[in-house]
Amino acid sequence: MVYDRIVADLLDFIAADQPGEDAFNALALRLFAYQFEHNKPYAKFARARGKTPRTVKHWADIPAVPINAFKTLDLTCCPPEDAAAVFMTSGTTQGGLRGKSYHATLDVWKASMRRNFAERFIRGRERMAMGILFPDEAMLPNSSLAHYLGLAVREFGTPGSGHVIGPDGIDFDRLTADLARAEETGEPYALLGASFSLVH
Repeated sequence: MVYDRIVADLLDFIAADQPGEDAFNALALRLFAYQFEHNKPYAKFARARGKTPRTVKHWADIPAVPINAFKTLDLTCCPPEDAAAVFMTSGTTQGGLRGKSYHATLDVWKASMRRNFAERFIRGRERMAMGILFPDEAMLPNSSLAHYLGLAVREFGTPGSGHVIGPDGIDFDRLTADLARAEETGEPYALLGASFSLVH
């Protein structure tokens, strides 16, 4: 199946040490061709800009849809009801109209998160103490950030790491105890969440 092969190749690309620009370009063009064939609203958008798999030769020429398109169109290659996950925007900018990002599988999303988080945030450590200033996936099942931070804790957090915010708000007793322990031990402590959580 073409989709399974693309997913497998994306996972191999993410796992590769130095995949290079040519490999990235080839994979991006294959993905564009697949989306063009299986995502009708996107194909219509691309054609309107004179872009097709026959004419696009470099990944930089693949047309990117504006963010508002995710609020008015089902931009997906699988039937929306078959998606393994649907991430949604908050709906604050257009009167409650929420953008939707459909994922037939989260395998590529998770692999990308793990690779980049390990290299750019953890930087050689296996695990780090973490406090999450954001609701968990049970509270916000359609939030990509909730899933991202939950995955960060599970994959990279030390025992005792977890969410310091819940239905009743921020658990300041736990948070201050965690921060005091980090200060005493000198061990790194990652306080992660949406920027507005830090206002409080």
